[in-house]
Amino acid sequence: MPNFLRLATSVAALFATLTTGHAFPQDGQFYQGFTCPAEGFTPGGERTASLSFPTLCLFEQCCDLSNPINIRDMSETFLYDGACTAEGNDFEARLLVGEASIDGMVVVLNNNAYTYARCEP
Repeated sequence: MPNFLRLATSVAALFATLTTGHAFPQDGQFYQGFTCPAEGFTPGGERTASLSFPTLCLFEQCCDLSNPINIRDMSETFLYDGACTAEGNDFEARLLVGEASIDGMVVVLNNNAYTYARCEP
C-alpha cells in the first residue's frame, strides 16, 4: 500500500474516532425532569436513564447507538441509528439525542421527547 493511502487511512480513522467520541453528552446517570429527586437518586427506576457510550438505557430499554449525524445549527444534537432491546424484543430505531440546557440530555425516541437531568457523573 502506498504511503499516501496509509496516511489517509490513519487520518480517516482518527477523525471517525473523534467524531463519534465527541458526538454525545458525557456518560452518567440521569433522571427524567429538570432536577434530580430531593430524596436521593436510585438508578434503574422508571424515570431514569444511564449512558455508557455507545449504550443508552431508558428504564427497561437499551439501545446501542451508531452512525451519529449532526443536526444542522444544533452543535450538540445528533441523530443516531439504534440497535435496541426492550422486554426481550429487538428492534431498530432512530434516536435524536443531545445536551439539554440544564446539565443533562434530551432524547427523542418513538415520537416521544424526554429531558433528563444529570444525577451522578
